[in-house]
Amino acid sequence: MSLVDKIKKLVKKEGDEAQPAQKTDKHYLTGKEIREIAKANSAEMKRLEKRKHRKAEESEFVTEMKDIGNILEIEDLHSYFFTDQGVVKAVNGVSFEVPQGKVVGVVGESGCGKSVTSMSVMQLLQGPQGQICSGSIRFKSFDFKLGEDGKPIPIYENDENGEPIYDEVKDKKGNTVVDKEGKPKLERRQKRDEYGTRLYEMEEKVFDIANMPIKEMYRLRGRQIAMIFQEPMTSLNPVFTIGNQLDEVTLLHVPGATAEEAKRRSIEMLSLVGIAMPERVYNSYPHELSGGMRQRVMIAMALEGNPRLIIADEPTTALDVTIQAQILDLLRDLKERINGSILLITHDLGIIAEMADYVVVMYAGRIIEKGTASEIFHKPMHPYTIGLQKSKPTIDSTADTLFNIPGNVPNPINMPDYCYFRERCSKCIGKCKGDYPEMVQVSPTHFVACHLYAEDKTDE
Repeated sequence: MSLVDKIKKLVKKEGDEAQPAQKTDKHYLTGKEIREIAKANSAEMKRLEKRKHRKAEESEFVTEMKDIGNILEIEDLHSYFFTDQGVVKAVNGVSFEVPQGKVVGVVGESGCGKSVTSMSVMQLLQGPQGQICSGSIRFKSFDFKLGEDGKPIPIYENDENGEPIYDEVKDKKGNTVVDKEGKPKLERRQKRDEYGTRLYEMEEKVFDIANMPIKEMYRLRGRQIAMIFQEPMTSLNPVFTIGNQLDEVTLLHVPGATAEEAKRRSIEMLSLVGIAMPERVYNSYPHELSGGMRQRVMIAMALEGNPRLIIADEPTTALDVTIQAQILDLLRDLKERINGSILLITHDLGIIAEMADYVVVMYAGRIIEKGTASEIFHKPMHPYTIGLQKSKPTIDSTADTLFNIPGNVPNPINMPDYCYFRERCSKCIGKCKGDYPEMVQVSPTHFVACHLYAEDKTDE
């Protein structure tokens, strides 16, 4: 019996074996039941924490992409939070892809699992309560190619005749370093990118993040996968300058990087995101900047490591409308410049329509519809997606009040076996009383989880 089944059994009414757990809404857990749930949760959390902090060979978490055109593939992901009341299935079997060079928007009501999905990709779930329990998160990265000494292999410059170019070695103060004979020490000149960052030989690898030890995740987080958080004031450290926080990315992820190189790259990134007087902002503290400026700093920090995937978790929520438009234009331009992919998480359908190539609609921890932006906005199929679009105010609307979807999201603990949207849906049919609907493919790119579109649907 699984942990979830054990907890379901615990929340049944004593002496009433016939009544399923999801129907005991008015039942209060006794102290004994809470202790038993906590004990079961504790054992499971210890197992998952031990697995997350294990020492593992790279072969254990290296895998292959199902489609080489994707940069990220999430398959049957389950991310849970273990509480004294039971297991919260924040992400419950989510599957979708992020193609190379595309923007994928994840949309849904607050609490539907959007941010938990992004946190799972970054392995930033707050443990030990928050855990990735099962599933795969396949990410295609460019990793450093290592030499026989286990260190990254530098790319060196040669002259026109193919001969190595040497430079004098400098100390931290910029003085020439000499050997015992008083001659200047020389080192081969290493190639650098347009921002002056040292270049190394790279190789393509696919990692399964869900099966990756937390220490190994450091090689991806911040360099290959970057995240823009929804509240920049709480994401930036108030006691360090902007420059200190930006430099840290380069110093951590570029082998051999110096403080001077890190500063030069940080200022270049600040200029790239449209900040005037970048040197002044570099020496400023977060509280000295406006909300829009702080968000631009967060975007600069995300770009500092040349990421292949940028996760933008509601990047415009704390900004006014004018600054929102500027930030969205900036993200669009940067995506084209770095040829990267963006996973855009928001509850604003207007932003999704403007930015996204593909749209994923989530409800209560599951995906209920996904497809291209055109399909989702012009041919929505799931009643929940249709309700979301009706809830958005329009200029030509003649109604006195905004449309709202009736009812409430079900309790995330001890979820029912039937469709989670059934109690709020106005288009229920007889089959909706049965099991949770399977995902139905209605076009090569359009999928919907609803009994209305199943081939063997039955009317009431």
